[in-house]
Amino acid sequence: MSVLFADVVGFTPLAESRDAERMVALLNELFSMLTEIVFRHGGTVDKFIGDCVMAVWGAPLAQADHARRALAAAEDMMRFLETANEEWRERYDVEVRLGVGVNSGEAIVGNVGSDKRMEYTVIGDVVNVASRLEAIAAPNQVLVSEATRSLAGDAFPLRALGERNLTGRKATTTVYALDPG
Repeated sequence: MSVLFADVVGFTPLAESRDAERMVALLNELFSMLTEIVFRHGGTVDKFIGDCVMAVWGAPLAQADHARRALAAAEDMMRFLETANEEWRERYDVEVRLGVGVNSGEAIVGNVGSDKRMEYTVIGDVVNVASRLEAIAAPNQVLVSEATRSLAGDAFPLRALGERNLTGRKATTTVYALDPG
C-alpha cells in the first residue's frame, strides 16, 4: 500500500491575516480538487486533518501499481496548483503551496476508534513515515521514500536527497524528491 500526505505550507499565518470564511472556501476548493485527483488515480481519501489530506492506494482493494498511482497523483497535484494559484491570487490574494510525502509498505487497515465513534483508516509505520516526509518537504516539493521509489521503478523523475532523520525514528530514511515532470 502507498500513503500520501499533502499539507498546505504556512497555512496558519495565512489564515491569521485573512477572513475565515474565505479561507474555508479556499480550503474546500483545494480539497475538492485534491480529492478528484486522488480518485482519478484510483486512491481513497482517508481523512482531512486541518489543512492536510491523507490519501491511500492499495486499500480497501489491492492495487499492484499503488506506488505509481500515488506518485502520479502527487505530480497532478503540483500541476493543478500552478493553474489554481493564478486564479487564487486574484480571488483570495494567496498562493497555496503544498508539502507532500509519499511512502509505501505494510499497514493495518480497518475501523479504529471507540464504541461511540469508529473511523475506517490506515495506521502503522508506513503512515508515520509518509507524514514525516510531508513535514520536512519544502514548499511545492514531493518527498518520496526508498520503498516507494523501489516499487515505482523508473517511471518518475526521482532525485536522491540522501539520508534524513525523521522525527520519532531511530534509523535514517533514504529520501528522494519527485522532480517536476
